[in-house]
Amino acid sequence: MDEPTSVLTPGEAEQLFATLQHMKAEGKTVILTTHKLKEVMAASDHISVMRKGKLIHSMEKSATNEHDLAKLMVGKDIRESRPFLPRPQGKRLLDLQQVDVYADHGKKVLDHIKLHVNEGEIVGVAGVAGNGQKELAEVLSGLRAWKRGMIHFNGKELQNGSVRGAIESGIAHVPENRMKSGLAGSLGIVDNLLFKSYRTKERSCFGFLRIGVNRKWSQDLVEQFDVKTPGLDTPVQHLSGGNQQKLLFAREVHQQPLLMVAVHPTQGLDVGATEGVHRLLTEMRDDGKSVLLISEDLDEVMQLSDRILVIYNGQIIGEMARAEADREKIGMYMAGLLSAEEEAG
Repeated sequence: MDEPTSVLTPGEAEQLFATLQHMKAEGKTVILTTHKLKEVMAASDHISVMRKGKLIHSMEKSATNEHDLAKLMVGKDIRESRPFLPRPQGKRLLDLQQVDVYADHGKKVLDHIKLHVNEGEIVGVAGVAGNGQKELAEVLSGLRAWKRGMIHFNGKELQNGSVRGAIESGIAHVPENRMKSGLAGSLGIVDNLLFKSYRTKERSCFGFLRIGVNRKWSQDLVEQFDVKTPGLDTPVQHLSGGNQQKLLFAREVHQQPLLMVAVHPTQGLDVGATEGVHRLLTEMRDDGKSVLLISEDLDEVMQLSDRILVIYNGQIIGEMARAEADREKIGMYMAGLLSAEEEAG
């Protein structure tokens, strides 16, 4: 089984692991491939760790723990997560009111959705895949137009369906599929970093790119974000997933955005790369910027968010502060078994 819980609610994941235990009791064998260490420790009897295509170590579960597994996966010690420190929040930065959005096939995927994000907070959006998360990110980044409702950003109405308008307003976007929507795989480091800033006077002059300046700037970003690459002209499709994601974050963070829309930002990344992404998002929040974190990884949402929203069938049906976050309750929201109105009643 390869990442079997990526589209399951917490309750469904527990049922799956109970089923695996029954299979084991019947004498069957299960091979589980996952990067989620809690699942490894919960479901496995014997654990093998692979790194860069090689088997690094095998052991019984009783002989290891999450920290040691993480070290084996990455090849070095992982720094402890920064403690969560509450900070005063600023004004309302993003405000969606009664927004309707339709998918390419004509079905309504966001139905009168309402949400807001304040300055200096990470708002996590939890939900099972296919409940409108992708379309929400596309609307905010200008990749998809909305049909009804209003979206205000930084005190102004956001341009409908305008990528350039979103960029110039101060919205950054890390998409779900970095190689489909975020990076051009056949192009090198410099071209990919220039995608959103080539019009600026720092990057071009009289319509011509400043080649030498841009290569120096790109090299500085590669070093700052620790992107491992043979050279600036290496096609980004030849980089590892973690280094592709670092490059994508380097481009987006360098724009000094007011809001980062991050969709599954650590999907497919190892423990070390995941820790780096989490640190970047937390630093943005601590600097007074805002993050809308859209993720199917509930542990990630609960670890990083100041406030958690749950999306189901194109609507926000649950909201809670970090201190009130309850895994079981969020799982019920994600499965559509609970709504804010039912809980209040």
